[in-house]
Amino acid sequence: MQYFAYSQKAFVYKYVVMLSDIDQFQHMSFANYTKLMFLAADALFVSCLDQNFLCKKRLRLINARMQFKRQTIAGDHILIKLNTAGLTETQFSLLHTFVIEGSGELVGLGRQTYELTPLMERHPERIFDTPGIKNVLESIVVKEETLLYQY
Repeated sequence: MQYFAYSQKAFVYKYVVMLSDIDQFQHMSFANYTKLMFLAADALFVSCLDQNFLCKKRLRLINARMQFKRQTIAGDHILIKLNTAGLTETQFSLLHTFVIEGSGELVGLGRQTYELTPLMERHPERIFDTPGIKNVLESIVVKEETLLYQY
């Protein structure tokens, strides 16, 4: 997966579907979609999560879900667009839109909800107290009611 573009309030990554990604029903496998969601989230935060941060805090996944919309074939170039929604003081959701580059056909939708917590505790911290994360999230925030798809 490679970083592709930052535009229109979204980070976009590109992934080329390999033969090993295709299951017997010609869909990219559930495991690979999950992997791509986490890789895209990691790539989004790599610039603002340094070693000092990682020694003290973590982004805790609260829930995740996916919807598959279209079959893929080996060689398809999948664009993974990331947006933020539901940004509160302690939680946020990452919205993943998987589309085929060129045709724009929708392949799948994903949603992951996170909170920021101290490493050894479960109570959430304020996201806005961590400037790097706050800036990344606010740069790609969208209002869900204005989106074409339901995540």
